[in-house]
Amino acid sequence: MVDWNAVLIVTVLCVVMPVAIVAIVFRSRNHEIDRKMDVLLRSVENGQEVDPALFADAKSSKTLKMRLLNRLVWGMVLFMTGAGMLVGAPFVDDPEGLFITGGICAAVGAALLVAFFVGRKWMKPEIESEERQMASRYGKEVEGK
Repeated sequence: MVDWNAVLIVTVLCVVMPVAIVAIVFRSRNHEIDRKMDVLLRSVENGQEVDPALFADAKSSKTLKMRLLNRLVWGMVLFMTGAGMLVGAPFVDDPEGLFITGGICAAVGAALLVAFFVGRKWMKPEIESEERQMASRYGKEVEGK
């Protein structure tokens, strides 16, 4: 006998919810582009200068160093969460779920930590170049140079 409640729950969680999330994100980005176009059209109609910063992407404003630090933070959080689940799993009645979830969290956290350390080593010249560029842009001396 098929438990239709379980099938419905799994279908909603695995199919409907991701589709809804993608639709909401797409609609939000589309709305943001429409607002920028309105501002651009109004400024062109009025003969005003267009600010190039208007079209800069918020994600591109993050430096390489900030993206690497973000990996470090999420790697530590996920690894510690997974380790906590793995340590606490033997003390619950049904530990299989905690072992699986904890193992996945710890593995993803460890992968992010490895990505941080490898990325820091491989991208050192790019990070230094980016720091010099930002220092020259804002007229500051780069620390340690």
